[in-house]
Amino acid sequence: MALLELANLTLRSPEGDGPVARILAQMPDPMRPDLPAILFVIVLLVVLYLYLRVVFFKPITQVMDDRERDLSAGGDAKAQAAAQLDARQKDYQGRLKDLRAQAFARRKALADAAGKDKQLLLDEARTKAQAERQAAVTALKSQQAEARQNLLAQVDALSESMAQTLLKQA
Repeated sequence: MALLELANLTLRSPEGDGPVARILAQMPDPMRPDLPAILFVIVLLVVLYLYLRVVFFKPITQVMDDRERDLSAGGDAKAQAAAQLDARQKDYQGRLKDLRAQAFARRKALADAAGKDKQLLLDEARTKAQAERQAAVTALKSQQAEARQNLLAQVDALSESMAQTLLKQA
């Protein structure tokens, strides 16, 4: 019943000795500080702060610190891996450059050797062809001389045979 009366309160001040006036008379004056209540609230807030700091904030800050430490360790590991990768790439590039230079020198040496071998084979072939040509020329000259002698012998034989046939006819 008192709650219903309290719910029906109006902004005007209570008059007389009614139930609303009694309830409002029992309530403390909001403008007057109540020292024990203020001290109780302060102590309660300090205890709540300490409790939250120990139970709630300390584990959260510890997790955040661990996370930060892990991230920085991961960043350091990443930087170290990147440095190793750069060093290996530079080493690889240097070795690749050296190997390309060696391959170029080897290819040039092989090309020079092949050129020399080719020239040597050409010189040998020319010499051999020249010798065969000389032999062929010599053989042709000897065959020519032999053919000339045969032809001269045949001419002599033919001329004698013709002379004898003409002499028989005459």
